[in-house]
Amino acid sequence: MNAQTSDFSRIALRYDATRNIPRDVLDICYDRLIGDGYLAVGEPVLDVGCGTGQMSIPLAARGLTIHGIDVSGEMIEIARSKVQPGWRATFSTGDARDLLASDSSFGGAVVSKLFQHIQDWQKACQEIIRVVRPGGHIIHINERGAFGNAVRRHFAIRANELGFARRYLGLDPHTRTGLTEFLVSKGCRPISIDASGLHWETSISYLEALNQIEEGLFAEFWYLPDDINRRIVADTAAWINEQSDGPDTVERLTPHLAVEVFALPLGS
Repeated sequence: MNAQTSDFSRIALRYDATRNIPRDVLDICYDRLIGDGYLAVGEPVLDVGCGTGQMSIPLAARGLTIHGIDVSGEMIEIARSKVQPGWRATFSTGDARDLLASDSSFGGAVVSKLFQHIQDWQKACQEIIRVVRPGGHIIHINERGAFGNAVRRHFAIRANELGFARRYLGLDPHTRTGLTEFLVSKGCRPISIDASGLHWETSISYLEALNQIEEGLFAEFWYLPDDINRRIVADTAAWINEQSDGPDTVERLTPHLAVEVFALPLGS
């Protein structure tokens, strides 16, 4: 495990099954972004920390030119396997803090669940600003509420109580201002967009939620010492068994997409 950035290679084969944003919700989101001119068919778009291509494959299907980069070769291979003949989409391994691209070589960038996994996330921001043209856009998309089930909350609270409250390498994903403040300090301008309709319904059993934690599917808990992790898993399993329906308890969730758009300065 790289001490500076989380590598999702070990869960690559399970990633898509556990991070499932409905395609119709992404379509609504991208219809608006393209319609408002924040993404353009005629300009290449960079997907930074692209993982398995979940966020940019729908854009490639719409005819946009996509280049995705990720530190995980395993995730990149899955992204490449999704590319259809005729699409203008390439995926390669790379580090968001040292992008192998010329200045102003992209019309925009799409970022999702990246900055929380990079210790020096500000450097990644600066690199993205460098490779996006003046006046281009950085689009930051995250799903909210998809993983906030009661089992994970219980596990996280127990970790907090044991002194492991700071579990992300980089930007705390629950902080809503840190990224905005940094990009504004670099001359970027936040743009408000229509967020209606960007939600969906899902459900998860307490047993599946615990299994996901035990499988190590969430980087938030990767850096807990093994003994602490085992202790909290056992505590959480005991808590589940105390519920009226035990492991068969099903929780219904209503996640939504949080979309932030930042316009780069036009330059001098």
